[in-house]
Amino acid sequence: MSGVGGIGANRYNYNQYQVQNDQNKHMRNASSGKKLNQASDGAAEMAIAKKLAKAAKGFEVGRQNLQAGRSALYIADGGMEGANDYLQRIRELSIRANNGLMGKEDKQAIQAEVDQMKEGIDDAAYQAKYNEKSLLTEDGSVSLVSDGEGTTMSVAQNALTSDSLGVKSFNVLDNFDLDSIDTAMEKVSSARSMAGAQTNTIDYASGYNAIAAENITSSQSVLEDADMAEEIMNVSKNKTLTAAQIMMQKRQEEDEQTKNAALFA
Repeated sequence: MSGVGGIGANRYNYNQYQVQNDQNKHMRNASSGKKLNQASDGAAEMAIAKKLAKAAKGFEVGRQNLQAGRSALYIADGGMEGANDYLQRIRELSIRANNGLMGKEDKQAIQAEVDQMKEGIDDAAYQAKYNEKSLLTEDGSVSLVSDGEGTTMSVAQNALTSDSLGVKSFNVLDNFDLDSIDTAMEKVSSARSMAGAQTNTIDYASGYNAIAAENITSSQSVLEDADMAEEIMNVSKNKTLTAAQIMMQKRQEEDEQTKNAALFA
């Protein structure tokens, strides 16, 4: 009889271990809100979830990089708008200076303002910076990493100083050609058009990154997130099972004691 009791006790202990182990798992899930807290919860699912998290983070960081590029383009566009306004004013002053009724002193006054406009063009170019990165002082481009795979996009840099635009030595007191001002304005206009196109491209890519990150995070959530209602129900169920097993074990022990007492009566 003692052997039977020992087998019963072993089975009871094993069942208790299983229930307690299951209880710990569901309590851990309910506490963390995740159903994948350790490799034993699902090694394959956890590996997939980690890859999804990596991809989602890559898209999110890429989106932040693209937003930085977008901000840089807005700053550059402000500088280009200023350059265009200054060039437009220089053109107006040049047309006035070209009037045969203008005297030398009048032209000198006009040239003084033209010089101020050229200084304004340089100020606009040198002040157009993003994180100390000059945007309008040299031709070139800045690469932006747009996702976790290293995909890159470019933000153009344009040299739009008075020297680069060919108007640094422009002087209405000498023979001058309005075509040089028109050419400078065309260069600024072309740079603004390119910046606008790049801004649209960046907006599209940034929007794609946001959607991709959201969809990937949703897939990751399906794998990782626990069903809280189900976890709480399982915790409650295991408590009930534990209580029932304790009661059954106690009753079994009482039955064994009664049988043993009957044998020696």
